Amino acid sequence: MRPLFRAATIIGAGLFSLATYAPAQVAQEAVDLDVVRRIREEGLERSQIPELAGYLTDVIGPRLTGSPGMRRANDWTAETLEGFGLQNVVVEPWGEFGRGWDNMYYSGRITEPYVQILQALPAAWTGSTDGMVKGPARIVEAGSTADLERYRAKLRGAFVLTREPQPIEPEWQPRPLRSSLEDLLAPAEVRERPQVDPAQREQMMQRWRRQRAMRDTIASFMQDEGIAGTLSPSSRTYGILRVWGGSGRDPDNDIPAAELVVAHEQYGQIYRNLERGIPVQLEIEVVNEFYEDDLQAYNTLGDIPGSDLADEYVMLGGHLDSWYPGTGATDNVAGCVVMMEAVRILKALDLEPRRTIRIALWSGEEQGLLGSRYWVQNHEELWPKISAYVNVDNGTGRIRGVWDQMNEGAIPVFEQILWPFRDLGVVAVKHGNTGGTDHLSFDRVGIPGFNFIQDPIEYSTRTHHTFADRYERLVIDDLKQAAVVVAATVYHLAMRDEMVPRKPSEQDTATN
Repeated sequence: MRPLFRAATIIGAGLFSLATYAPAQVAQEAVDLDVVRRIREEGLERSQIPELAGYLTDVIGPRLTGSPGMRRANDWTAETLEGFGLQNVVVEPWGEFGRGWDNMYYSGRITEPYVQILQALPAAWTGSTDGMVKGPARIVEAGSTADLERYRAKLRGAFVLTREPQPIEPEWQPRPLRSSLEDLLAPAEVRERPQVDPAQREQMMQRWRRQRAMRDTIASFMQDEGIAGTLSPSSRTYGILRVWGGSGRDPDNDIPAAELVVAHEQYGQIYRNLERGIPVQLEIEVVNEFYEDDLQAYNTLGDIPGSDLADEYVMLGGHLDSWYPGTGATDNVAGCVVMMEAVRILKALDLEPRRTIRIALWSGEEQGLLGSRYWVQNHEELWPKISAYVNVDNGTGRIRGVWDQMNEGAIPVFEQILWPFRDLGVVAVKHGNTGGTDHLSFDRVGIPGFNFIQDPIEYSTRTHHTFADRYERLVIDDLKQAAVVVAATVYHLAMRDEMVPRKPSEQDTATN
């Protein structure tokens, strides 16, 4: 199939971006419209996304890095990719992560001033209670070591609250689920990183160190005093539990006391009653399991081998790990099954890319992009050979375009490759940066790394990182669209004569 006519490409570029290019400056991308048609047919009519997403969420469940669930996910995704026909499939360690952890049991209730179920769950990497513990709730307010002396010999067997409840405003105006065309085509606001005076930076760091040291001192004091556990408020309203992790992941740290994340509204009730002088009595049992037999963490990778440019790579990926206690459906089963379905489509159609297409399903993303960052660090020999990395990790919404990550040379490439998907809502190649996920691990070392723009469905909303992030939150038709777009994108990037343009280095910029 011949490539798109230049005239058609320029029309597409005009729709996609506010940036303009003279026709002579725009490389003509060899977009194979017959392949696009076949990809759309396979992905929209014979998708396996419901089965893939259902197994990861409903059968494997939460995938906290280092947990048995994460390892099951690594093994299952590797087996599935091999079943699709990928080669060089591997569950590869990237480095030491720390202790694994799982919550095995929780039960809790308030018995005074009246009986009610305590809507709470333990924070990850925190300890267990000594069986069913009955004890009072106590507020601890301490800004200095001297303040702690007020509580000496008064906290044994107590459940301690150290955080004042923070008001959360009502949702005056619900955020739209779909991105408007006006927003997608508006130029992104590119902000320069503010320059911080070195003296101010040092003051900020010293203040942060003092605050951290004080938190550690309080935690150590309470542990020595024999508290039963701590209570913290969820950052979500409407009884939704958003759970985080404690310090017990580090094998050099002692296992901390059980920390319970309590529903925002119920935490406020407990705190207010204590301020009124009304006793609050609790009954809580927590059983958590730690795993120290293997402190390594793992990524799942697999290849569709290339032909004449097989030693070069186009990579696609998303993070496989999740927070507990949900099943990480929108963060990020959605991105993982989109990428798995994309490579399944390419194999089902028996397409032969020139470059090797490598899928990577990362762990440790939620703790700081660890899986992708260490993979990139461990494979420096591949940096010159990776043409591009593309990522999906912004919920369950359909793809609406891609960020260029301040790489202007990539704009016309994406404009033309994505042009055939305008009818599916893909309309924007935006000049600017987007952060917070695994493409940054590539971008930071000069490898072209990109994150797709998605409709903001179920992302940074009530359900994000919560118990509610489960299969029901997925919009399956949107994920089918995303897989089709990704499959066509990585295929055409792998078929280019040249690698994807790279951003000029700071040295090149200074020389010019």
